[in-house]
Amino acid sequence: MGRLAKAPLQEVIFEVRWEADVDPASGAMMDKEFGMAAGRFHVHVETEFGHVNDRLPFYELAPHAFMGQAVKQYRPGEGQWPLFQLGPGVFTVNDTNKDYDWQGKFSPLIAKGLDKLEKAYEGSLPYSQAALRYIDAVKVKDYDFVDWASFIPGHLNFAFQNEFDAGMVPNDVSFQQLFTLDDGSQLHLNIASGKDGQGNDQMIWQTSVIKAGAFTKEELQQWVESAHKKSSEVFTRICKKHFHDSFL
Repeated sequence: MGRLAKAPLQEVIFEVRWEADVDPASGAMMDKEFGMAAGRFHVHVETEFGHVNDRLPFYELAPHAFMGQAVKQYRPGEGQWPLFQLGPGVFTVNDTNKDYDWQGKFSPLIAKGLDKLEKAYEGSLPYSQAALRYIDAVKVKDYDFVDWASFIPGHLNFAFQNEFDAGMVPNDVSFQQLFTLDDGSQLHLNIASGKDGQGNDQMIWQTSVIKAGAFTKEELQQWVESAHKKSSEVFTRICKKHFHDSFL
């Protein structure tokens, strides 16, 4: 699927995790190379992603407590996208609808980010989990919203019905489904109501493909292409035709 001119995409996130080290003194999980690697990563990306800020400023006081959490962000400039995030045992690539283009930009950025990550750690990493997440949202007032009971089945190929009291109409909704794909990945689909920064009611749906297991860097890049293809297929299939056409 090509880039949609009016795509509802809010953010796309590629995430990879690797196996932790064990602190011999305390038995706590840790990333013993993270401190040096974070500095080297900055050096390797500073030409394009030179604006660095601490996402969690006090992580150095208790680094064991932040295992698996992104603590540093690397951006082209303050508040600019796309961005890299790095933390003990975790690395992400994030972008928004304004800049997003899979083939021309985001997929190559993942490849570049993984190259810089391995340079920062001075070698390959024991990758243990990968994820690709798409977060989409629309303001429901733009689609003649009446209530959630009619809006969701009217726009998505998904429906719900409360049998316990036909007169009850929900003010908010939240649904989650989990599927196992042929390659062992898991597809998580979340649909929920919410609000944007201006207080407008939204329908938010998140599509995540996640796979646990050992990866090489090359296998990660192959997997993420497959995960993107599956996510695109699900996006197209879950939307009613008239709803999908509104994004063209």
